[in-house]
Amino acid sequence: MAQRVVLHVGLMKSGTSFVQDLLFAAKAELGAHGVLVPGAGWGRQVAAVKDVLSSSPGRPWRRMVDEIDGHEGTAVVSMEFLGPAGPDQVDRVVGAFDGAVVDVVVTARDLNRSVASLWQETIQNGRSWGWDDYVADVAAKRPGRGAGVADRVTAGGTFWRQQYLPRVVDSWSRAVGHDHVQVVTVPGPGAPRDTLAHRFGEVLGVAVPVHEGTGGANASLGLTSTLVLQRVNQLLDAQGLTFPTGARLRKQVLAKTVLAARRAEEPRLGLPVAPWVVEQAADTVAVLRDAGTRLVGSWEDLTPVEVPGVHPSSIDAVEVGEAALVALAGLVASQVVD
Repeated sequence: MAQRVVLHVGLMKSGTSFVQDLLFAAKAELGAHGVLVPGAGWGRQVAAVKDVLSSSPGRPWRRMVDEIDGHEGTAVVSMEFLGPAGPDQVDRVVGAFDGAVVDVVVTARDLNRSVASLWQETIQNGRSWGWDDYVADVAAKRPGRGAGVADRVTAGGTFWRQQYLPRVVDSWSRAVGHDHVQVVTVPGPGAPRDTLAHRFGEVLGVAVPVHEGTGGANASLGLTSTLVLQRVNQLLDAQGLTFPTGARLRKQVLAKTVLAARRAEEPRLGLPVAPWVVEQAADTVAVLRDAGTRLVGSWEDLTPVEVPGVHPSSIDAVEVGEAALVALAGLVASQVVD
């Protein structure tokens, strides 16, 4: 059986897609160094994690555990859904690897960039919260100052359930021990592209190569396209077609294929650094440092930085209409079968 299992439970939009792409691109190279990346593709890890987080885990999770049990060395599982898992779910995951050393890696990046990225990600995941309402609710429900931190219904509750780093670190530390949880920070803008890969490799114990054409981030949409998708979600909600109904068409085709192709030609969402963001980030770092949390990277990486771009109100309705027509044409084209 595996001597060591590394669980990458990174916060959403903290370079998780980048790491996952690198791991599977280097699957054979890592295997030559005794590191197993289980599953034929990352989708297998997604299915396994969704399974173990359900109320009645079955074959997908068991199949991945069996693959890890059959490996002598280190195995690495990377799936951000693990981050906000509840105590019973965490115990179930860790308990599956009885006899192995379980190390947990939590990737994290600065709060201001996370707010901007998460709003766009929630829109891709079928939500229809307006930008200003989203930011206001995130601010109102921040840990220690509001209610509903971990709810799955409100904008603020959803954000902090996924993004409150001290809670994620504490939850996994209780299961594997404080010394077996490490925070890996995502470097600030302008850092070399391979910095996060080097940091992750430091925890893994084996260098993670960055090949040309791999490590593509799960990029956000352009702002105009995000507004189109937000309106589509509103209209579908009004018809009773709430997400995940139509998830493949809405996210994989419309968002990640048709609208994503427009990203370079559209304005991007901007976000100045508000005082509450600075205060919350400082509180987070203080809690983690006081707890003696193990760190790879720098606490300075979690200092909020301005997100360059524009406010949604600056986007003209004509631009949104044109993007919507392009999206409609692209969606139709994607469904045409020769």
